[in-house]
Order: sequence, then C-alpha cells, then structure tokens
Amino acid sequence: MSLRGHKRQEFPQSVRKQAFARCCRECKVEGVQNMPGVPQCENCGNVLRPGNVEYEHLDPDGLGGEPTIQNCGVWCAVPCSSRKTHEEDNPRMRKADAVLKATYGLKPAKRSRITSRGFLKPPRRNEASRPIEKWKGF
Repeated sequence: MSLRGHKRQEFPQSVRKQAFARCCRECKVEGVQNMPGVPQCENCGNVLRPGNVEYEHLDPDGLGGEPTIQNCGVWCAVPCSSRKTHEEDNPRMRKADAVLKATYGLKPAKRSRITSRGFLKPPRRNEASRPIEKWKGF
C-alpha cells in the first residue's frame, strides 16, 4: 500500500487482450514499418517476443493512472518498460511521496543514540606472570 492509500492495480485480462490486439494491428512509431499481425512494441516498434512483453501504465499507477485501455501500452520489457519505470516513474513517485511526507509531517522522528558507561574495566595488574608450579621440580 502506498502513502496515497491504494494498492497497485494491474490491468484486467480484457484490457490486456484489447491492447495486444491493438499492437498487432498498427504500429504508431514513426519511421518503423507497420507489420499487421505481428506484435510490435508501441514505444520503439521492435517485434515483441514471448517473455519480453509488458503492459505498461502510461500514467503511473502510483500517481493515479487507471487500468484502462487508454492508459495501457504494450511495450518490450527490456529496454523500454524497465527504462521508463526506473528513469521516469520511480523518481516521480519518490518526489510525490517526499512532498506528501513533508506536507503532513510524516517523517520519522530522529533517534538519539543511547549512551552508557560501558563495561567496567578490570583493575590493572602490575606483576609478572608466575611460573607454573608443577614444572618446578625438573
């Protein structure tokens, strides 16, 4: 659960099916050849392979993006989706959380270190070690 009080909302299967059909019909990326029937990344235009497909919130879910077909993008997981998540979405959400914490005083209290006397040190012994008595007779 986030500071804004809601859990992450994944896209329902009906939205994912519509988005996948859309990415198979048309490629909206300029300079990339449209290949009808072949799924292409809606961000970079690369052909999507099994295991490298992600349904990306165009407006981040953490900032109020709804799980609708208009907010769903079918992107390749690497590099497009991971780059957007790590370079755009996460910094924006961290900033929103920091502003929210500062506005409502939600920062944790500073902890002071517990100071103590420590352990007692043994008294200093100013004597030489004694010889072992059982070897004295040799």
